[in-house]
Amino acid sequence: MLTRRSRTIDQGTADVAAAAHLSRGSVDVAPPIQAGARAFQVGLAGLLLVGLAARLAVIGSQLGEIDGDEAVVGLMARHIAFLGERPVFYWGQPYLGSLEAFSAAPLFRVFDSSTVVLKLVPTAYSLGFLALSAILTRRLFGTGAALATAAYLALPPAMWAVWSTKARGGYAELLFLGQALVLATLALAQSPSRRLTLLWGILVGLAFWTHLLAIVYVLPAVVYLALARRGRWSAAGIGLGAVGALIGMTPLIIENLADGFLTLAALLQPPDLPVDPPAQLLRFFRVGVPVLLGLGQPTTSQAMFDQDWLQRPAGHVWVAALALAVLAAAVLVYSRTLARLVGRGAVPAAEPSLLVLLAVAVPPVVALTRFGFFVSEPRYALPLYGVVPLLAGALWCLPWRSARWTIVGAVVLFNVWSLVSTDPRLWRPEDTPDSTAASRAELVKFLVSEDRHQMYTDYWIGYPVMFETRETVLAYVISSGFNRYLPPADNVQRTPNPAWVFEPGVDTEGAFLGQLATTGGRARVVDVSVYRVYVDVEPLEAMRPRT
Repeated sequence: MLTRRSRTIDQGTADVAAAAHLSRGSVDVAPPIQAGARAFQVGLAGLLLVGLAARLAVIGSQLGEIDGDEAVVGLMARHIAFLGERPVFYWGQPYLGSLEAFSAAPLFRVFDSSTVVLKLVPTAYSLGFLALSAILTRRLFGTGAALATAAYLALPPAMWAVWSTKARGGYAELLFLGQALVLATLALAQSPSRRLTLLWGILVGLAFWTHLLAIVYVLPAVVYLALARRGRWSAAGIGLGAVGALIGMTPLIIENLADGFLTLAALLQPPDLPVDPPAQLLRFFRVGVPVLLGLGQPTTSQAMFDQDWLQRPAGHVWVAALALAVLAAAVLVYSRTLARLVGRGAVPAAEPSLLVLLAVAVPPVVALTRFGFFVSEPRYALPLYGVVPLLAGALWCLPWRSARWTIVGAVVLFNVWSLVSTDPRLWRPEDTPDSTAASRAELVKFLVSEDRHQMYTDYWIGYPVMFETRETVLAYVISSGFNRYLPPADNVQRTPNPAWVFEPGVDTEGAFLGQLATTGGRARVVDVSVYRVYVDVEPLEAMRPRT
């Protein structure tokens, strides 16, 4: 069995060794080292605190506003904590696991439910991802590169800085589980054992249940293990890994067997829009990757994105092209590690190839599927942050030792700029840009004062209101989404005095007024904060949505 050779050289010697490798024309990175453990531990602890402070600052700012999808997770967690419910999937979406809601439920029991407590869950998982990424980088490239990776992820570009606090169903959790799977894969390739094989399988299953995007981790892991230990896997070992995967995805399996394979049915549904692979792949690299790097502002609003795009660095083609060229060069540095993997199997020099496989897997999986439309807010490409260790390792290959931390500092400062210069309105839904916790509180105050606890409204208004009021005000979704949880919608349909709530001027309000005119009806209209509220609507039954 292959074993890792002893490494007792100090960090300075490792840097010299790396430069020597480069000067000989080799792209192999200096081997991992054992020295500097205390410096690494202290540095990582400090950067974890910096990362926590940055995320708490995001949560406390306008960027920390809860949105409709996050409110759904919050409602699920509250139902788990206080009603004993056990949802397997995100409501109304049978392919996104409920790990995040189950993680939040104990906190709700102890601290009660709130937006801040809910957002601490993805925050914790994102900091776990940071720590695992630093540990992985140290294994591959040494202490300096590991701390550079930690610094980048502690103060990341705006996209990850905000999304690392978003309880959107499993994105931070996926990155944490994916990086754990990468480490487990490297360990398993070197020293296979029954316990490690079982753990590897459990991580595969748990990641796959949490988010089907886990495929971008699972496929590279399987390919790496197949090449690293070709022909040396026993049937018992493969079976044990499969058993672990089944254990990890047990909730998904049971739910599908009980309810007619809902996950498979959802995946087989045609996309909402036609898939255009060439155009989507081009937009992935032209827009999605620059947004991940902080060169563009993330947003779901195409109109606002187009207005903001030219004001951002990536609005200039040459800036985006230069950034992509640097990324490509950094990844190509490790092309020989793939040759090492194919030719020699599980040797230390081949280990970076696993991250190369991850970097290669993400673009086609994201850009060539139904997920390829979301390039202006590329949440499905978030696993690319898992290959930051490759960039740090490439930087530490350079012979200019004195410039390394200067470059890291400049990149981190740019990340901070991308966050502080972001426009909070661009992070909000296009039809409800002014809906905030403060404006919703005024809306709720008005509704309760009139003894109205049910409303027809937009998805991005209704679910946050239900979460923030602990479901004392209920909503039926009539725009921008659907009723993910039916009991409150049914309650609204039965009430004799509902309200209709819009942000003024949206198409849904126009449709409501058109229907009111067609039926010869009437209503009392009240402007409350940023909302337009219609009450005493008649004829009520004719105006209710048809279910």
